[in-house]
Amino acid sequence: MAGQPAADGVLAALPEAKRELARLLLAARQPVPGHPVPRSGAGPVPPTALQTRLWRREHAHPAAATGSHALRLTGRLDERRLTGALTAVLRRHDSLRTRLVAAASEPPRLHVDDEPVLRLTRTDLTGLPAPAAAERVAREVTGSAATVLDLESGHTSAFRLLRTAPGEHVLILASHLAVFDGWSSGVFLADLATAYREDAAEPAPPAPRFTDYADWQHRWLAGPEGAAERARRRAVFAADPPAPRCPDGFDRGHLPVRLARGPVAAGIELGAAAGATPFMTLLAALAVVLARRTGRTSAVIGAPAAGRFAAPLEGAVGQFTTVVPIRIDLAGGPGFPELLRRTRTAVAEALGHQRLPVDVLFGDGTPPPYEVLFALHNYPAVPLDLPGVEVGQVPGPPARHLELYSPDPAATLACVGLVERDGEIGGTAEYNRHAITPEGVRGLLTGIEEVLEQAVAAPGRAL
Repeated sequence: MAGQPAADGVLAALPEAKRELARLLLAARQPVPGHPVPRSGAGPVPPTALQTRLWRREHAHPAAATGSHALRLTGRLDERRLTGALTAVLRRHDSLRTRLVAAASEPPRLHVDDEPVLRLTRTDLTGLPAPAAAERVAREVTGSAATVLDLESGHTSAFRLLRTAPGEHVLILASHLAVFDGWSSGVFLADLATAYREDAAEPAPPAPRFTDYADWQHRWLAGPEGAAERARRRAVFAADPPAPRCPDGFDRGHLPVRLARGPVAAGIELGAAAGATPFMTLLAALAVVLARRTGRTSAVIGAPAAGRFAAPLEGAVGQFTTVVPIRIDLAGGPGFPELLRRTRTAVAEALGHQRLPVDVLFGDGTPPPYEVLFALHNYPAVPLDLPGVEVGQVPGPPARHLELYSPDPAATLACVGLVERDGEIGGTAEYNRHAITPEGVRGLLTGIEEVLEQAVAAPGRAL
């Protein structure tokens, strides 16, 4: 930008107490770009809309915003180098060094600590018999998922390194969902492997950083472009009633799920011939199930999305996840090919609005117009490539996503998260025990199978 170096020089000459205020005033005079860019200057920034919600919820529900996963490391692990690599990754990503500070009578702000704090506990289990060591590992993995993390103090990550046998370790990471999303795990592991191999102490930060994104989101939403996009999207769902809120509130349940291979594979093949991805095909079938359930001629489904709508964001650790509501029109009783065409259009339209947080789109305290969230996950698989060490996943408790994906979990029936492996599609359904039974959740998935079976048998028949 022309004149930017001169402006930076003026800012640097100001007293520190006035520097950030001047930077904000200058930024307010400039058009907000359509995508995040590195900020000029430093200082605290407003949290994202999702971070604000998670921060408020964690006060009443500690550990509700904790995510965890574990890795088995087999081989000659250099613990000193691993410790240095973990610290280097914390230093590289400002999201892992943030604190949300809420001063009296002022809105909360994200502050970035200059130096990382590595919270790593080491436990030697080599003196235990193998069954006892395995039981202890399982308890540690479960305990990590229940770790109480705190966004205000900056205690947003915690690591455990268990030595179970000579040449055998388990590394467990607990992370606050306000600063770490599913995509971040791949970025984190790739950076960890690089820092371990190179013994790097000062890795270059990504550009833009997460705080650049948070600052940009606040300014973009407050500007004319954000306001216009919010108005356009609200108009799309103006005729859709908000999801009913369960009067008994929210009580989490988890259910392993798997789709029948035969009808689903045939349905996905039919969808592919019509130019639809597996996600679009399954989503179209689910829309039919939900429309039948409600008696309406449309269905709105919440679809979790990575939220990394600009390529530079793909290299940053942070919480970028968003939920895009997808409205699928079933008016006129379309056959499956026509429904797929409508679904393709609806998905493309919805994904083009990942900049708009669902908390802002439906931000007046009214629940969103969807009761079911549906995802077919495709996070990039990035192995932790450590020299001389074989890496494997350690199973853990199911992830808790409804607080992350839904502004009001009590207004949500279920969040169905699936993955496709070796031709099988399965995963976990997280649901509200007060609003739906396990049989009801299974009925949603059985309904998908039945719709696909009917579509394959008679594609043109009205659904």
